[in-house]
Amino acid sequence: MFRIGVNMAQKWALRKNQSTALIVVLLMFLSGCVSSNNSGSSSDDELLVPQWEIGDWWMYTFTTPEFGDVTTRLVVTETDAEENTSYMLGITNQLEAHRHALLNFNPFLGRITHSNLSVYENGIPQPVFSFPLVEGKIWSFDLFGYTNWNSQVLMINDGIAYMTANHDEGGLIEYSFDTNIGFISKLVWMETEDLTKLEMMFSGQNDEDYAGDAYFVRAYDLRNEVYQGNDGEVYDSIFLNNGHPSDGDFDHLYIYLDVEITSSASSHGTFTIKDHTGISPKVEAWNSGTSEKGSISVIPSQAGEYSLTVTCTGADSMIHVIVVGGLETVWEF
Repeated sequence: MFRIGVNMAQKWALRKNQSTALIVVLLMFLSGCVSSNNSGSSSDDELLVPQWEIGDWWMYTFTTPEFGDVTTRLVVTETDAEENTSYMLGITNQLEAHRHALLNFNPFLGRITHSNLSVYENGIPQPVFSFPLVEGKIWSFDLFGYTNWNSQVLMINDGIAYMTANHDEGGLIEYSFDTNIGFISKLVWMETEDLTKLEMMFSGQNDEDYAGDAYFVRAYDLRNEVYQGNDGEVYDSIFLNNGHPSDGDFDHLYIYLDVEITSSASSHGTFTIKDHTGISPKVEAWNSGTSEKGSISVIPSQAGEYSLTVTCTGADSMIHVIVVGGLETVWEF
């Protein structure tokens, strides 16, 4: 009986000690004393900068006044850009890469810094985000050709930070960062109440190990002119193609044309670009009533002088011409 009693007491004491130890561990866990594999990861109070790998991709729908809706992927193509301080993001639609080169409407193409996912504007990283993201945080950045956007984190909920940025002339940007996908989930730029310049919406699809091609054009502005209707005057202008200031000769020249010719019988428009050898790789003519929205052409680049000749008749006729030089990169995965 005694031996059995001792064994029972020992078992009871052991169970008591185990229960006490379990309670202590639970209390330590609840108080944050026990570390976990998620140490250093984002929480609902603070979202940290993600880390990307080559081949990570996200599907987005981009909506602009010029081109409507386009759905395509953004892909991490490099992780060691700018002396191993930045990623490179390409896009899987080559035409969209050309459009961005001309209109610069997608800030999340090209170089993005490791430390803050800052985008490059005129060669300078701009903190569209300011990690760690916490509610109430305020900062400023330059974007879309406007300086000193005033940004703020309005709220963090379920791993998503909701932000706005305001500018007296640039309007309003509403955007969000989702830690569950490690990137932006929504961006809407409203230049005025009546004009939404860009909508960028995550489609719900993202993954690793992208297979296919991705594109990016590093562009340099050469010409941007709007020609209004007149009485038949011919506009002649000249520009120099000396290549990219830091990266040498261009691969191509990219031309954007936005044309509206009024329907009066005498209205018409013409466009010619000519290189220094006298070759005209792009010639256009438009009759009355023509509407051509956002056409894009790619022509060979020749170093030296170029001339533009434009005619535009009709009181409300308009021809918008943009010419950029570009260095085009293609990644194959």
